[in-house]
Amino acid sequence: MGTKMVSLKYFFSMTKDYWGSFGFALLFAVAIIVILILEKEKIKRYAFLWYSLVVLVFIYNPITLFLSRKFLEPTTFDQYYLRFFSLVPVMVVIAYMFTLLATKLTGVKKLAGVIAACLIIAILGNCIYTEDWFTKAENRNKVPQDVVTICDIFADYEGDVIRIMAPQDIAVYLRQMDSRFSMPYSRSLPDEAYELTNEKPEPLEVAKYAKENNVSFVVVSAVENILNTYLNYGFQLYGRTAHYAVLIPYQPQWIVTEYAMTSGDQGMCYMIQNVDDGTLIVIDGGDARNEQIVRDAINERGGIVDAWIITHYHQDHVDSFNAIYANPQGIDIKQVYATPLDEDVFYDVAQEWDDVDSFDTFMEITEDAENINYVERDTALSFDNLDITFFNAYDEIVEDGAEDIPNNDSLVFKMETDYRSMLVCADAHSRYMADYLVNTYGKRLDSDILQCGHHGNNSMPEDTGFYETVSPEVAIFDTPDKIMTSPNYTAGALAAYLQQLGTRIVWYKSAPNVFGL
Repeated sequence: MGTKMVSLKYFFSMTKDYWGSFGFALLFAVAIIVILILEKEKIKRYAFLWYSLVVLVFIYNPITLFLSRKFLEPTTFDQYYLRFFSLVPVMVVIAYMFTLLATKLTGVKKLAGVIAACLIIAILGNCIYTEDWFTKAENRNKVPQDVVTICDIFADYEGDVIRIMAPQDIAVYLRQMDSRFSMPYSRSLPDEAYELTNEKPEPLEVAKYAKENNVSFVVVSAVENILNTYLNYGFQLYGRTAHYAVLIPYQPQWIVTEYAMTSGDQGMCYMIQNVDDGTLIVIDGGDARNEQIVRDAINERGGIVDAWIITHYHQDHVDSFNAIYANPQGIDIKQVYATPLDEDVFYDVAQEWDDVDSFDTFMEITEDAENINYVERDTALSFDNLDITFFNAYDEIVEDGAEDIPNNDSLVFKMETDYRSMLVCADAHSRYMADYLVNTYGKRLDSDILQCGHHGNNSMPEDTGFYETVSPEVAIFDTPDKIMTSPNYTAGALAAYLQQLGTRIVWYKSAPNVFGL
């Protein structure tokens, strides 16, 4: 029964792919019936009726499907199976039906019938013979145009061998077009090759495979979400075609992962791990409902947190930490770095949304703890090939700003390796904060990745020059769709502004989001 259901599902899916719209399928079925009723000559019935039915029975036959799957390459199976449909004279049968019907009419009625037939065909839309699988070759080389374009991209490449991995549907043509292309696999594809067109790819797996197999270039789908996943990870764009992008693989030293909130609200939770030795840094963690996500993520990475950075004390940043620190359940937290918010000042300025309880809990569970480090402005931390420099922490400068101290006391810091960098703003925002950072640190703010302050909502004002100074390749909004797309919030407007600057935008829609440093 299971095999039968799988066959039925495949036949339905295949039929949908072939016909596109079922309008022509219905018209073809009507034509078969009309020919069966009106056509009396055996030779014509054989040519138009019985031949078509025999071909359809051949196509929609479990035995045909079984044998085809046994002998055809899995990666190109659909492409070749669809070609059986080219044996069905669909338009010829439809045209012959209209011819038969027209012979039954005379005079004006015949003219009206012909016009009606033309209108019916036109209204039904594109003919099935315009589908990609049936159309003629795009060029005189009779290969996909993307292959020709890729070859053009490498026309000036200096080298006798181009080590490249590409999706199977174009890999075979690349080797035919340019003998310099060398693939790390043949017809038997490794799992990593399927990631190149996967809707949710794992760039880490592709990067590892590329390194192990001395691959210099990878060809991935140019669909926006797929391509952006690789670019966010650190792959560099070498060239692109209509449907594919040629990338240079990136081998990060540290991997940054942004997690969404289980609650569906805004929050902030990042894991940063060293690829070689597993050193783990956690930033915030999010609200209380995110506790299990954070526990699982830490345990998956070995259960030891070498450094936990708490940017400030709002519940959507610190409550998961509070829960785990108070009850580790085997998790080992080596060092904690936090902003030294003055209690009296906080109590004096706190509004009802400023989560005094979260702050009180943090102070209670960390009282007299030896692993709590309160960060000062310009404090620097160094890990293996990763430098962290703090550009903001609670002090008299934040007090002088006097605007939203519970947010603007956030730790603002830059993480950087020799190759990539990321600026974390936490919930710091306001014109005062933007002006101070730009005037004090200037070009030191320049970063490949920007974590937008205050979840991108009512963040650093656009006219302060802050975003031009940072000049990010990608900007992260730690927020869900309901804030990102709502006219009641300014996150969408900031995203549009950053896109005008050429910045890619990432938010919870695609989380967990992965970046390489």
